[in-house]
Amino acid sequence: MENITKLAEEYALALIKIQERRKHWQLQTKPFLLKHLKEITEKTKLTWKSGSNETMQNLESIFIVFDSEPSGIVEQTQFSVVQKMKIGGFLSFSQNRNGQVIVWINFPFIEGMTVDEKAKNEILETVEPEEITEESVNRFMHKFLDEMIQWENDARDEIGFVRHK
Repeated sequence: MENITKLAEEYALALIKIQERRKHWQLQTKPFLLKHLKEITEKTKLTWKSGSNETMQNLESIFIVFDSEPSGIVEQTQFSVVQKMKIGGFLSFSQNRNGQVIVWINFPFIEGMTVDEKAKNEILETVEPEEITEESVNRFMHKFLDEMIQWENDARDEIGFVRHK
């Protein structure tokens, strides 16, 4: 019975920790991220914006995303000319179900050029809300921009064409 009591106490503490994380996110982390990412977008000359996805309470995310833009690839047929769009690329700070924050990158993709139309994702780190500081955000921004530069400069995509059915 002692083991059960001890585990029940640990479980109760875990539930309290989740509530503390969510409170910290709402009161400090989220406002800080919104302000800091907005400052970054305003101080740099890139076509990007910061924003939030607050559709699901306690599963919110704050992000910085590149605007969609023409990729320079044009599909020409006898009947049409279609400009292929490069879709985004973003850095997201997303609440996890337990209140921790997952910091992750979504890579850009060129519309109509991949079979599944999904961009690659990469998780950078899972952190406590109180670990989100100006220094850590700048470190994540550095990694994000390095990855975007590499995506633009390197030929990582599969060779070939998508077959239209």
